[in-house]
Amino acid sequence: IAVALGSHHGKPPALLSSGGYETYAFNYYLESEGKEEWSAVQAELLNFALETAGFSDIKEIPNMDLRSQVLLSALIIMADWIASNESYFPYIRLEDLTELLYDEMRAEEAWEILSLSYPWKSGNDWISIDLYKERFGFKKPNSMQVAVKEAAAAINKPGILVLEAPMGSGKTEAALVCAEIFANKTNRSGVFFALPTQATSDGILPRIIKWIQKLESNELHTIELAHSKAQFNQEIQSLRFLQGSSAIGEDEEISAFVHQWFEGQKKALLADFVVGTIDQLLLAALKQKHVMLRHLGLTGKVVIIDECHAYDAYMSQYLKRILNWLGAYGLPVIVLSATLPAERRKMVIDAYLNKDYIPKRRRNPLAPGLAEKSEAIEDWYQSRDYPSITYSDGNKVIQKSVPVNEKQLKVKIDFISDDQLTDKLDEFLSEGGCAGIIVNTVKRSQELAQILSDKFGHEIVRLLHSRFIAPDRILKENKMRAELGKPQESKRPFKRIIVGTQVLEQSLDIDFDVLFTDICPMDLLLQRMGRLHRHDRIRPEKLKKANCLVLGIKDDGFDEGSSKIYGKYLLMRTKALLPNEIFIPNDIPNLVQNVYEDSFVLDSEPPGYKEAKEQHEKLIHRKEERAQAFRIDPPWIGFSYNLAGWLDTDITDQRGEAAVRDTDESIEVLLLQKRDDGNVYFLPWSEDGRVLPLDMVPDNYLAMAIARQRIRLPHVLCTPWMIDRTIEELEYLNSRMFYIWQESSWLKGELILLLDKNFAAELCGYRLIYDRSYGLICEKEDD
Repeated sequence: IAVALGSHHGKPPALLSSGGYETYAFNYYLESEGKEEWSAVQAELLNFALETAGFSDIKEIPNMDLRSQVLLSALIIMADWIASNESYFPYIRLEDLTELLYDEMRAEEAWEILSLSYPWKSGNDWISIDLYKERFGFKKPNSMQVAVKEAAAAINKPGILVLEAPMGSGKTEAALVCAEIFANKTNRSGVFFALPTQATSDGILPRIIKWIQKLESNELHTIELAHSKAQFNQEIQSLRFLQGSSAIGEDEEISAFVHQWFEGQKKALLADFVVGTIDQLLLAALKQKHVMLRHLGLTGKVVIIDECHAYDAYMSQYLKRILNWLGAYGLPVIVLSATLPAERRKMVIDAYLNKDYIPKRRRNPLAPGLAEKSEAIEDWYQSRDYPSITYSDGNKVIQKSVPVNEKQLKVKIDFISDDQLTDKLDEFLSEGGCAGIIVNTVKRSQELAQILSDKFGHEIVRLLHSRFIAPDRILKENKMRAELGKPQESKRPFKRIIVGTQVLEQSLDIDFDVLFTDICPMDLLLQRMGRLHRHDRIRPEKLKKANCLVLGIKDDGFDEGSSKIYGKYLLMRTKALLPNEIFIPNDIPNLVQNVYEDSFVLDSEPPGYKEAKEQHEKLIHRKEERAQAFRIDPPWIGFSYNLAGWLDTDITDQRGEAAVRDTDESIEVLLLQKRDDGNVYFLPWSEDGRVLPLDMVPDNYLAMAIARQRIRLPHVLCTPWMIDRTIEELEYLNSRMFYIWQESSWLKGELILLLDKNFAAELCGYRLIYDRSYGLICEKEDD
C-alpha cells in the first residue's frame, strides 16, 4: 500500500526503508517537543483512512500481488490528477471555507464537470443475431469469419486467439466480432486496436467509428487515436466537442466522442475505444514514468494486434513482455496476421500464458505419465494448416483449421532486372491496366518514377512514399483509393503505374492488375502480393492472370538498400525457395515456414550464405539484448514481489519513447518557402500559399496548419555522425526567424526548413529539393 501511494507521481520509490518512518524521525517531529501530539495526529489520520476504506485495523489490509500494486498506483495517479485540476476543483479563499465545501457536494460538482462517459457494456446479442450482418451489412460472411465467431462463442475462458488468414479476407471484421463476444464473456468495457504504422491506424479509424455506431448502446463512448500525429487527423478532430454541448442531439448518429480529459499520450489508453500504433501497446512494457496508466487503460479492454508478423526481434521483446502482463491480467488478446511464422505464433501464445514464469509441475514418481503428458511438446505451433485459428481456453491451447471456400489465386513469378522493367510494363499494359511497383527505398522509388514518367508520361505515373508532407501524401492516397480501391467505390483509369515503397504494403486497400516488387523476406513479399488481383473485377485480356515480377537481384547479390534493410540471409532463403508459381492462400504457410525455419535446409547454399546466417543471428541477439535493458519486469505470478524499484533505470522519458523501435534517430521539419520579397509562405498549393506572420504568435488554426507541413529528413542527415550538425544548422535558422513561434503550443520545439523560390534548400552539404510529384529529393552538393 505504501509503495502504491508513493507511486502517485508516476514512479515507485526506489527502495523501501526497513526501519519505516522512524528512520527519519526528525522529519516527522518524533525527536522534538510535541512528539505525543504529532503522533496522535498521525494516528487520527491513519484511523480516518482505515475507517473510510472499511477497515478497523491496519492488519486487515490484504497483501497485494504485483498486478494489483500496478493498477492501484494507476488509480491513485488518475484520482490525483482529477482532484488537483483547477477546472474541477477551483481554489478556495481561506475566508470562504465552510463545512459545505468539505461534503460530497463539491466532489459531485467536479464529477459533473468532468462528465466521464459510462463504460461500454457488450451485450449477448451474439447469441441470437448475425453480428456480421448487423455490424457490417454482410449478406453472408465467409468461412473464416464464421469459424472465428463459432470458436469465440465456444470458448469458456477467453485468453489469446491467433487468427492466420489471407490478405483481404476480412480479418478486421472477424476480430471485431470476436472482440464483442470476448468483451461480453469477460466483462471488458472497451477495445484497443493496435496497428504497425500511423498510416494503417488512420486508415482503419473510420471503420472502427462506424462499428461503434452499430453497437447496441444508448450511451456515448470515448474514443482516441493514439499516435504522435493524432492531432492532425481530421476524423478524430471532428469528434472533439465540449461535454454537455447541445450541438449533439439525440437524433444524430454519433456514438463516440473524444473527451478532453483523455487527450495526451499518457492518458489516451484510458478511453473506451482506442485505435493506435503498436508502439502505444509496447510502451506499456517500457520502464517509463506513469506506465501504470497504460496498464490501467489496457486491463479494461480487449486488445487486437494486427499484422503481427511485421515486428522485428527488438520490438518482439517488448511484445513478449506486455503479453506476459496481459495474460497475467486475464484480458483477451486477438492476434491477426496473413503470414505468421510458426515460431512467432508459439512466441505470442507462450508469452501470454507466461510459460517461462509459471512454475513447472513437478514429476510425480507414482504417476510419471501425468507430468510427462503436461510437459509434452504440443503440435499446434508446428502446424501448417491455413487458414487457422489457435486459441487458449484457460491454460489449454486449441487449434482449428478453417475450411477454405474462397477461390485460389494463382500467381506466376518471374525474376527480371531493372533494365527489363520498361519493356515488361510496355508488354503488360499495351491494352491498358494498372501496375504496382513496390521498392525498398525512397531514393530508388524516386529514380524509377522519374525513368517511367519520361517513358510513359507524367500523367500515367504516380509515386507514393513516406517523404511527402502530410497534406500531399493524404491527397495522393485518396486519389489512389478513388482509382484503385474496391470496385463499387472506385473509377479505374485506362492505364496507371503506381510506384511506391513499403507504404503500399499495408496502408492502402488498392488493387493492381500486375505487380513488380523488389526482393524482400517471404512473409512481406506475400503481403505485397495481397495487392495483386485483390478484388473481383474485369481486367484487360493480358492481365486476367496474376503476375508478380521480382526486382532488386544482381549478379553479386542484392540491391544495396534491400540488403541493408532486411539483411542478406532472409533474402537468400526467400530467393532460393520462391517457386515459379504460387497459389494464394494455400501456399502461404509452407513458403513462410520454410524461409524462417533454420531446420529447413536449402538444396544448395548460395555464395556467402554461412556468413550471412552468422550476421543474421548476431543481429537478432544484439537486438534482443538491447531491448531487455529497458523492459519492465514480468508479473511474477504467484510470487511475493514489491513494486519498489520497478521502474529504476537511467533511461530518460524522451529516449524511452523511442526505445520500443530499434531505429536510428530521425529529424522531422516543417517545410515552408521564403520568396524574393523576403516573406515566408506556405508552399503554393498548400493552404493557398498564403504569407505567414513572423512578428506574432500564430493562432491555433494557423499554427496547426503550419505543423501539418511536416516531413522527415533523409537518413543521411540523421546518422550519428551528422545529426548534431543537422540540428545545429536548423536551430540557427529558427532562432533568427521563428523564435516568436516557440510560444505556440503547436509549434514549440519544431524545426523549420525554408525552401527558396526553386523549392530547394542547402543543409550540411546536401541540396534538398521538394517536388510535389516526387517528394523530398536529396542530392550531395558535390554531385
